[in-house]
Amino acid sequence: MAPRTNQKNRTREALLASARELMSEGKEVTLAKVAERARTSRATVYRYFSDPGVLALDATLDIEVTPTAELLEGLDDVRLRVKAIACYYLDISRDHEAHFRQFLAEALKASLEDGNVKMRGARRLGAFEEALEPVRVSMDAQEFGDLTMRLSMTTGMEQFIILEDILRVDQATGYRLQEGLVDALLDRYLPKT
Repeated sequence: MAPRTNQKNRTREALLASARELMSEGKEVTLAKVAERARTSRATVYRYFSDPGVLALDATLDIEVTPTAELLEGLDDVRLRVKAIACYYLDISRDHEAHFRQFLAEALKASLEDGNVKMRGARRLGAFEEALEPVRVSMDAQEFGDLTMRLSMTTGMEQFIILEDILRVDQATGYRLQEGLVDALLDRYLPKT
């Protein structure tokens, strides 16, 4: 990689890290605050991100996640593999709650303003596909796709908000409720042995 490209990548990463710090502190992400935190000029921030909403969205999507293969290491049972993924994405939402809440707020605001929703990483969908890989050949392609999408609906920030803000349950109860949803889906779709 060229030195100029390396510098651009480092600058971008510094800006994203600064935005994540602000989000972790529950502060609004503005170009001025990110510039101050990153010890750079507003013009530099503006060159990379002209919209603070986009900066907040990208900062959240840039949160490092544990590789799926690492999460599944040593797990042969498909149910355990799926549950490991479901719990992980619920936990990462809990661990980065401030980031994800701001992400959702910015995504909703953008969709109201111009009708465009920022595409999300869809990391959990791919993770569930990998977790279910041992049974893929025994399932119809449509059923496999439906199952991975439905499992994706059982976890993540949206599920966290339901558990925390709507149901107001503690963490242990949240895990128990999530596990029941996951089990019901697996009971419906997995080949009977």
